[in-house]
Amino acid sequence: MSRLYSIAPAAIFLRRSSSTSPPSLRAPGVVLDAATERVRSGTFSPEDARDLFDELLLQATPVPGHALNGFLAALARTTCSDGLSLAVALFSRMSRGHGPPVASPTVHTYGILLGFCCRARQPDLALAFFSRFLRAGLNANCLIVNTLLKALCQAKRTDEAADVLLHRMPHLGCEPDAISYNTVIKGLCDGSRSNRALELLRMMAKQEAGCSPDVVSYTTVIHGFLKEGEKPNVITFNSLIDGYCLVGKMQKASRVHDDMVSVGIEPGAITYGTLIDGYFKAGMVDAALTLFQEMSAC
Repeated sequence: MSRLYSIAPAAIFLRRSSSTSPPSLRAPGVVLDAATERVRSGTFSPEDARDLFDELLLQATPVPGHALNGFLAALARTTCSDGLSLAVALFSRMSRGHGPPVASPTVHTYGILLGFCCRARQPDLALAFFSRFLRAGLNANCLIVNTLLKALCQAKRTDEAADVLLHRMPHLGCEPDAISYNTVIKGLCDGSRSNRALELLRMMAKQEAGCSPDVVSYTTVIHGFLKEGEKPNVITFNSLIDGYCLVGKMQKASRVHDDMVSVGIEPGAITYGTLIDGYFKAGMVDAALTLFQEMSAC
C-alpha cells in the first residue's frame, strides 16, 4: 500500500514532534480547513495526508459537510497527481465508518467528486460515484447529471449518454439544458457519429427538447463532419446558419453562407429565408434587403 494512504496506529502522535504529551485533538472542521489552506498554497505533502488521516480517524465528531467540500474542491483545483486518489481515499474511509462519519454528504459533495474524476480522465470512477449518489437518495440537478453525461462520453458510452439525456433526466428530477445536449453532441462527434449528433441538434432546433441550440451546438456538429472527412451538405450549412441567426451572430451566419458557396453548394430558399429573417430580427434591414435582391436575381 502506498505511503500516502497508510494509516498509522492511533497511538502515533498526530503532528510530527518530539513532545511526549498526548496529542491535542482539534475539531474535524478545523483540521480540514487547515489542510485546505495547505492544498491551496501548494505545500500539502503525502506526509501531510497521512497526518490528516491520523487526526481525523481519532475523532468521534462528524466531519462537517462544508469543510469536506472545501477540501475536496481545493484538491480538485490542484495539479497534484495524487489528488484524486487522496480525495477518494479520504471520502471512502469516512463515509464507510472507518473513522468519523461525514455529516450528510450533499449533492455538492458528489458534484465535486464527479467533476474531479472527469478532469482526471477517470470516467469509470465518476460513474461509481454517481451510482453511490443515487443510492444515497439525493435529488439530482442539471449540474451533476451533466457531469455524468461527460463521464459517459469520456468512457465512449455515448448511446447510454443519449439515453440518459433523452429519457432518464426527467426521472432524475431535472430537465436537459443546452449544456446537456452539447455534451452528448460533442461525445457523438468525437466518436465519429456526427449524423447522430445532427439528429440531436435538429431536436433542439425544433424545441422538442425544451431548450434551443447555441453556437457551440452548431459548431461542434460542423467540425464533427469536417473531422470525419465528409463534405457538409446544404442541410448541415442551413442548420449552422440557423443556429447563428438564433443567437444574433449575423456576421458568422454570413460567413457560413460564403463558405457554403465557396465549396460549390448552392444556397436555397431555406438558406436565404433564414438569413433574411435573421437580419431583420437583428435590425440589419439594409443587409436583409440586399440579400433579398440577391435571392431574386438567382
